[in-house]
Amino acid sequence: MPQRRRDEHTAVTAEYAFFLAETRGLRFALDYLDNCHIPRDILIRAIEEPTQRRRMERRRNPRND
Repeated sequence: MPQRRRDEHTAVTAEYAFFLAETRGLRFALDYLDNCHIPRDILIRAIEEPTQRRRMERRRNPRND
């Protein structure tokens, strides 16, 4: 479970950085990621290819809940 918690924290941090990039600018968002020790390429990829942004997070097959 610790890995999942870290991944969720990284995802929330990356989403907030994306919000900061849209509202305050890219430099501010990259500095925020540096302070959180999250790789910058997460945000850069999201900005360069917005259609690919959440593609990998979604399940390929829906669950039967």
